[in-house]
Amino acid sequence: MTDFRLCSRPGCGRPAVATLRYNYGARVATVGSLDAQSDPHSWDLCSRHLGRLSVPEGWTLDHVDGGVSEDFSDEEMQVLAEALAADDGDGQADGPGQPGRPGRTDTTGPRKTPDPVASTRVVRTADLEQPSGRHPSRRNLPRHTPPRHLHAVRDLQE
Repeated sequence: MTDFRLCSRPGCGRPAVATLRYNYGARVATVGSLDAQSDPHSWDLCSRHLGRLSVPEGWTLDHVDGGVSEDFSDEEMQVLAEALAADDGDGQADGPGQPGRPGRTDTTGPRKTPDPVASTRVVRTADLEQPSGRHPSRRNLPRHTPPRHLHAVRDLQE
C-alpha cells in the first residue's frame, strides 16, 4: 500500500508532486502544490508530466506557489520523505518491478543481467513466409470450392 498519491495520468505510477485544476469559464489552468485532500475535479501530476504540461491555444497557465506550511505533522513529513525517496528527480519512481538501475546502489537483491536469448532477433526477408496470392476476390480459388451462399436471382417478370 502506498502512503502517497500517484500521478493521475493513465498508466503512470510515479508519485504526484503538483495539482492541476481547470477553470473552463476563465480559460485558465492552475498548477499548484499537491493538495492535502484528493479532489475528483483536479489532476495530480508527477514531475515528468508537470514538465510536459501545455494548455490549449487561448488559455493561460498560472503557477500558484502555495507556500510551505511550518506546521506539518509527523505523518505528513514521513509521507513527503517517502515520496521524495521514490522520485529521485529523473521522473521515474522505483517500483516493485524495478529493483534498481545501473549507477544506483541496489539493496533489494542481486542485479539481473539481460537474457541474451530474449534480446532483439534478426529476421531476414527471405525467411518470411510469402503470401500465396489465393484470395476469393481474385477468383483464383480451386474449382472444388463450395458454392457461395449469396448469388444473383433473375427477375421472373421479364
